[in-house]
Amino acid sequence: MKKAFTLLELIFIVIVIGLLAAVGISHFINLKERTVIESMSYTVTTGLDLAVQNAINWMYLEGSSTFKLNDILIINEKELVPGLKWNYTTNGDYNKDGTYSLRDETYATPQVVLRITLNKSENVIKYRINCKNIKISTHEKLREMCIEKWGDEDIQEEVNF
Repeated sequence: MKKAFTLLELIFIVIVIGLLAAVGISHFINLKERTVIESMSYTVTTGLDLAVQNAINWMYLEGSSTFKLNDILIINEKELVPGLKWNYTTNGDYNKDGTYSLRDETYATPQVVLRITLNKSENVIKYRINCKNIKISTHEKLREMCIEKWGDEDIQEEVNF
């Protein structure tokens, strides 16, 4: 009767565990980047829909035009990955009604990757996606996944309300 594993059985077990670990690690490595891309996608789709609905409610149902973008769309201004962070501004003529920008701050001058701007005078919410503004040396895989989802062109669209 056998009381222990043979050397061959132990080697086989080590190989199987190694293969499982390799698959799991490669899946985990891309998990953070996929989460950032899905967050950006959710913000563009669902976030814009909610912002438009809320703008319509404020303007036409409540009869008020005193709202800003952060009144109708709330984005947590946190760092998604090191150097990639949301911020909100209301200065200047371009974004006086409010602008959310997802910026890559690893550049000397931060580059905008995704921007959402409210323009009440035109009854429009504008958005812009530019995956090329994700720095290759810092977030190469994230940039590749962004370009795979939206392409490598600068996308600028607007939604009327």
